[in-house]
Amino acid sequence: MAAGTFLIFPILSFGFGITFDEWMDSNYGMLVLRFILSLGRDNEYLNFWHGYLYSGFYFSSLGFLYGTLFDTVRNFAYNGLHQDLHLFRFFTFSHFLTSLIGCTAALYTGLVAKELGKWRTACLAFLFMILSPRFLGNSMNDPKDIPFTASYIISVYYTVRFLKELPAPKISTICALSTGIAISIGIRPGGLLLIPYLILATACAWLYKWRAEHDRMKPSTTAAYVIVVCVYGYMGGLLFWPYGISNPFVNPFLAMAKISNFSFWNDWVLFEGKQILASGLPWYYLPKWILISTPLFISAGLAGFLAMPRRILKYYGLKILPFIAFTFLFPLTYIIYKKSTVYDSWRHVFFVYPSLVVLAVLAWDYLFEISKTSRLAFFAAGLLLLHLCEPLSWMIRNHPNEYVYFNPLEGGLRGAFGRYETDYWYNANRQAAAWLTGYHSEKNGNQPAIVRSEGHMMCTYPFLRKTMGAAYVPFGYPPGYPNLSPYLFVSYPPMYMTEIAQSQPWDYAIALTRKWPPEALSRGAWPPPGTLHEIKADGVSLAAVVKNPRSRLQ
Repeated sequence: MAAGTFLIFPILSFGFGITFDEWMDSNYGMLVLRFILSLGRDNEYLNFWHGYLYSGFYFSSLGFLYGTLFDTVRNFAYNGLHQDLHLFRFFTFSHFLTSLIGCTAALYTGLVAKELGKWRTACLAFLFMILSPRFLGNSMNDPKDIPFTASYIISVYYTVRFLKELPAPKISTICALSTGIAISIGIRPGGLLLIPYLILATACAWLYKWRAEHDRMKPSTTAAYVIVVCVYGYMGGLLFWPYGISNPFVNPFLAMAKISNFSFWNDWVLFEGKQILASGLPWYYLPKWILISTPLFISAGLAGFLAMPRRILKYYGLKILPFIAFTFLFPLTYIIYKKSTVYDSWRHVFFVYPSLVVLAVLAWDYLFEISKTSRLAFFAAGLLLLHLCEPLSWMIRNHPNEYVYFNPLEGGLRGAFGRYETDYWYNANRQAAAWLTGYHSEKNGNQPAIVRSEGHMMCTYPFLRKTMGAAYVPFGYPPGYPNLSPYLFVSYPPMYMTEIAQSQPWDYAIALTRKWPPEALSRGAWPPPGTLHEIKADGVSLAAVVKNPRSRLQ
């Protein structure tokens, strides 16, 4: 099952769009790669908005791999993202690798479940992950949240192995755990939390085991193992982080504090039918999003866990299960307590999802375990199959827009439209651009067309430049845009302002439902006048291709 997923996910990734942040984050990764290639002399990364607060591990590694395979590392680091030749291929390569990382996250979720139960438990956990539409969709083109999710659950798994192997953990476990922590820190400052996780969990495990093995459980030896993991994990996490390594005992913690109180973005967020500033969202924003956008087998499993906690704890034991629960609950509780800025659904906390899946799986697994009769076993299997079929059929019908899934508790995507953000990553831009390319070619051949693409232009630029060639003229951007600031983009007036068609010299526009006021969506102002085609999921519009009535084109 896992092998098949590692084959299917990369194939699926080829149909997904370029997300809103990919262009900006990729440029930051190239700045970090330049810092490394120049042996610390190129410090341009410091001018990159808030990017310096993050390590550039993923994107600089991605640039290194791409440059090695398709160009040269040095040329790509300095010029690659400014050349049309590489743009589309680079992002396709990025999605390919991100999909494999998503598979890895699902695989390690299964391995964590196996540490608590049996191979059946592991298979269920793996299945729950790959049949979670939002996880699957983001695994195709979210190169920030998915790699951190993978490194987080990998670190959790090897922490569990480390605890089980005390008082003499294997060298392979120590190396793998150090690497997992290093990669986590190398993706987000939040990876630093894995160090106190390890210290706290080891202290509890030491006290638990000391009663039975006090002759073998020497505090100095155990502490030495922990110190080795923490030092190598911490220092390894700074290798691709110029800001962090410049003052390794201060800057990483300053960065974590700034990220926890994220003040660099405070725009309007659609939540429960209201537009609310990100800094003013209610405390239950994340729990509500998790509840309405994960499949019902997660809610049912968690409800089952809470309904019989003593039985489940007794059956699966107290050695590891509390730690798994902690890795899910603590980050959420901390973010809510700190009133940290979050937006775009719950993608910033995707990393806790594998732990949640493991907790939900245990309830289902326990149900199978206590099914003593064939009738009860068939009932349990049928109930689970029913829960699994709903998200599976939804994903098949709505590919490649899996990540806009809402479960039946919210009435599906139809019930959520106008109440919650749907295509916040602008994934539908790719599909709209593909349709526009075919339409323009059929109607107007190679005539130039000015295209107004909402969101960041680089969500559509690589694809339209590849498919339309010189006929594609991006509206509102200066010539040679890719050579300019990697986070420069024009803020277009929303398409529901119909007078824009009279005043702007564009031929086509790709309009998005995001940023539209909910009242404009509900009163039927969508799609905009002049719409030629809509991109839909489950009958709900995500984007529209609009033709300017004043355009000279057919």
